[in-house]
Amino acid sequence: MQKLKFTVSLLVLAFQAQAQSFLTPYSTFISEKPSYVITQEGDSIYGQLRSVIEQGGFIKRINIKDENGLVHKFKAEQIRRFAIKPGGFAKFETLSEQSTSLRQFIKTDFRDVMEREWLIYDRELLPRRNNKYGLLQLLNPGFDQHIKVYDHPNGSKSMPIKLAGIRVVGGEDRTLLVVKDNQQAVIVRKVSYKQSFADLFSDEPELIKAIDGKPKFEDFAQHIFAYNDLKGVVYYFATKIK
Repeated sequence: MQKLKFTVSLLVLAFQAQAQSFLTPYSTFISEKPSYVITQEGDSIYGQLRSVIEQGGFIKRINIKDENGLVHKFKAEQIRRFAIKPGGFAKFETLSEQSTSLRQFIKTDFRDVMEREWLIYDRELLPRRNNKYGLLQLLNPGFDQHIKVYDHPNGSKSMPIKLAGIRVVGGEDRTLLVVKDNQQAVIVRKVSYKQSFADLFSDEPELIKAIDGKPKFEDFAQHIFAYNDLKGVVYYFATKIK
């Protein structure tokens, strides 16, 4: 047991050193971009995005024109996964949004934003809503085998602080939507991350012990890596659908 605990401790430290993190969320859709839908029945439709309808910040409907010119209309409930190539304009707009403070400018992985091939959205049961589904943007593709982390469109952000008219800190996400093992999405908040950490990783007590009761919201991605490793997950680092 002590050997296992020591191994987990080294594992957590190793992942922290690698500074693995979640993808930067996009917020802009450009029509006529390559996209596809995988339906709940397992059918795949490839084509060009025609339109997206959002409600309360969540995608509710998608229209795609296939290679034969036929327009397919989907409700979120009918979709298992939706993917779209963001295009240059959306990428630059995301960089602009993520660079509104000096801290975010330093933390943003610009190469990740510019090189990402696909944006991935999954249908999930929304938190605190009975039988209401929405398409959520996946932020941890490649290490989402047990815990999926999604952008929270209407989530809380830190208070901006400016010096000489320049935003120095602030505007950073303080909430994320999280789904564990296909359950209903829950809101994970920075302010209460200690409790969320205990709930999410309760089935791996050695990981909880290794953190020594001081989990940080900023290390959430590393915690998932360590959890997956304990579960025997083999990683495939990819930003496109296979």
